[in-house]
Amino acid sequence: MTLTAVLAALYGGYWFVGSRAVLSGVETALGQLRDKGRVNYASVGLVGFPSRFDLTVEAPELHGADFTWAAPFLQVFALSYKPNQIIAVWPHEQSVTVAGQRIDLASEDMRASALFGAANALPLDHAQLVAKAPAVTSPGGWSATAAEARFASQSAGEDGRRHRIGVEVTDIALSGIAAAAGSDVPLPATVERVWLDAALDFDRPLDRFAGDTPPRLASADITGARIVWGAMELSAEGRIEVTASGAPEGQIAVTATEWRQMLTTARDLGLVSAQEAANIERMLDGLSRTTKDPARVSLPFTFKEGLVYLGPFPLGPAPRL
Repeated sequence: MTLTAVLAALYGGYWFVGSRAVLSGVETALGQLRDKGRVNYASVGLVGFPSRFDLTVEAPELHGADFTWAAPFLQVFALSYKPNQIIAVWPHEQSVTVAGQRIDLASEDMRASALFGAANALPLDHAQLVAKAPAVTSPGGWSATAAEARFASQSAGEDGRRHRIGVEVTDIALSGIAAAAGSDVPLPATVERVWLDAALDFDRPLDRFAGDTPPRLASADITGARIVWGAMELSAEGRIEVTASGAPEGQIAVTATEWRQMLTTARDLGLVSAQEAANIERMLDGLSRTTKDPARVSLPFTFKEGLVYLGPFPLGPAPRL
């Protein structure tokens, strides 16, 4: 037997043993999550000899509180000699059900890549997701499409608990929003950009044990966030910490450009009542008179002891995170 044949036989044995270990581990993990009611699936298969581990989960479902995600399949690929670096591919059509309402998701291409550390816990080093031409359709009659959506996460600390994240969605075209709200108000055709740059701290690392006890958000540093919709622009920055009960504590400064148009749009879409809009307009008008540009106002929001304040004025309970 030649050396080449020996090496080929050894590598084939490695692939067989490795593939069985990967498949068994995935089936065990999914089975445990299914027993807890978190996931469901029809079958799991693995191919790819000799150089890859190509895993396919048929009819996967992910379940949470008032939330379900479902798809015809999910594929995860890895090189057999570099199994800690993976690529995930989603089908062209998926669905999300929130509070009993199904929303259909579509895309020309949606895939993600991730690199995990070599330690036994497999801490996440970095990941990115790109969706080409994503589209969202609701049975309520509204829909939204975008040119592209991107998400990225990079570990920013040695213990794996801090991650810097970035989100960007471009050229969002909205349809049927006003009609679904019972309004005929004309809206800007395109949301040019939704963007977020932030650093998130969790109470435990993002690693292979995260499925057993999901990491809880401990703090968020928002370097920048922006929504540009026609002439309207909303931006924010600040820092919050999250208590054990989920209450945020800290400050976020929000700047609204063309705030009168924003308020009119919110009122016409039924997001605020006419009386609420009038009260907000009086307050923002007073703030805008102290600035160089009356079309722009800066709003300092403070989160403290379970409440959210605008300046010194309490607005109501803060959202739980």
